Amino acid sequence: MKPIRLATLALVVAAFGCSTLEISTDYAPGTDFSKYKTFSFKPGAPAANQIAAERASNALSGVLETKGFKRVPEGGDLTVFTHFKTGKETQMNTTGYGYGGWGGWRYGGGMQTTTVTEIPTGTIVVDLVDAKSNTAVWRGIAKDQISTDATPEERTKKANEVFAALFEKFPPK
Repeated sequence: MKPIRLATLALVVAAFGCSTLEISTDYAPGTDFSKYKTFSFKPGAPAANQIAAERASNALSGVLETKGFKRVPEGGDLTVFTHFKTGKETQMNTTGYGYGGWGGWRYGGGMQTTTVTEIPTGTIVVDLVDAKSNTAVWRGIAKDQISTDATPEERTKKANEVFAALFEKFPPK
């Protein structure tokens, strides 16, 4: 393999290996998703950041519309509930160095330093409910790290990517 191709492959693998996005979906078996044509939003657990909630709503509408659904103000075949939760994960990194050692024997000492970082996380839960029977037919959960220094454009792009990944296999076959 040529060195440039090997380097490109390594870069792509590294990029996907660093993703922190966690996706989980579930649906009611036997549901005929072909009967649903429209959707409406109803409030779920509110987001602390209304700008982020609006960004998520637009991204969610966009992905459902690319799947052939039409957003209506109310009375859709599906009712969409979004629930937002923020949290923090703790990450500990330890680095150390030492001296000594010869022929399999160790002597001397060394030093280790541990840094503790709290990483903000966000979870979005999307419930799709059959409006006529008022029963849940699909649930998707996306959890990821929240960037604290992203621009509004980067945040919009990230929201679109998250919902595209969440609805990649929707509707279920």
